[in-house]
Parts: sequence; C-alpha cells; structure tokens
Amino acid sequence: MRKQTAMHVLPVVRYANLSAQPWKNGKGVSRTVLSDSDARGTWSWKVSIAEISQAQPYSQYPGIQRIQVALGPGEIDLTVSGQTSRLRAGEQAAFAGDDEVSVVPLGPGFLALNLMFIGEKWEASVSTVDSTTGSSPRNEVRILVALDNTCRVGSAELACLDALLIPRDTPVTTVGRFHLATLIPRGTDTK
Repeated sequence: MRKQTAMHVLPVVRYANLSAQPWKNGKGVSRTVLSDSDARGTWSWKVSIAEISQAQPYSQYPGIQRIQVALGPGEIDLTVSGQTSRLRAGEQAAFAGDDEVSVVPLGPGFLALNLMFIGEKWEASVSTVDSTTGSSPRNEVRILVALDNTCRVGSAELACLDALLIPRDTPVTTVGRFHLATLIPRGTDTK
C-alpha cells in the first residue's frame, strides 16, 4: 500500500510550465527539465530541451560532456570539430563541452534533448524505452522524458516532453515511449 501511495505523488516536471532560458552564448534558448543544481546554480548534471530555430553555434562548456538526442520534427546538421552529421528524430551524438559545435536545422520547430554532465563524476547514456517496470538503483540517477501525449508513470499522466526523476529503489511502471537518461557515479562501488 505504501508503494502505491508513493506512485500517486511522483513529481512530474511539466514541459509546458518551463520558462525559456538563453544559452550561455545568447544564440538560442533552452528549457531546463531537471538538474542537481544547488542554491548557487552549480550543477554536475543537467537535462534540458533546446529549441533549434536557426543556424547557430553552441555554447562551450569546458569540462562538461554532452549527449544530444534529436527530437524533431525534421532533421538537423550537427557539426562537431569540423565533422558534420545529419541527425533525425531519435538519433544522438556525444561530444565534449569544449568542442566547437554548430547546428543547422533543416526545418522549423526543431527540438533537441541535451544531457550535460561532468565526465569526471558521471558516466551517462540516453536510451529509448517502451512500457516497462523498473526502479533506479541507489547509486544511479534515472530521468524519463515522455515522447508522446499518452505516457504514464504509475498513476501520473505525462504529456510530450514532461519528465520525472525515477525515485531510487522504488519500482515504477511506465506506459508509452520515453527517452531514459541514466547517470552512474564514477568510482562508486555498485555492490
């Protein structure tokens, strides 16, 4: 009974309620979905959704690793240190925060999921998952981002791009498609 009650109060981050923040270089905007930011704004990981509305350079973040997942609609050309790749919805690229990166959207309204993290502290990945049951092990951080308007986690209904931090050691059942960002602390004994 206690687990069922906990499932009713999962803290969902509503994408529609997030305010746009300018990129560090002022060339674009993104919405921070979740982070481990402290009162001073210092973080070791952050998940955000970027709006790619025009050809533009990315901000540089020395010491940070990045994974970008194309959300669509359409495609983008992502250039990392002189190498250009075309990303379609669901495809991803990983690069260092101090790499020279630029982007060209090939249509209007393109969005990208960004996972940024301090590589010395975390190992990270982003995968796509369908309806499943699971929990976050005690030493991991797992974040779900809904990919359509009919997603559910426990009893919580999620619209497209709504997100939540999976509670540690608490089983949750998901219905629908999600991007799952997983962060594992480096140097932690997992036993």
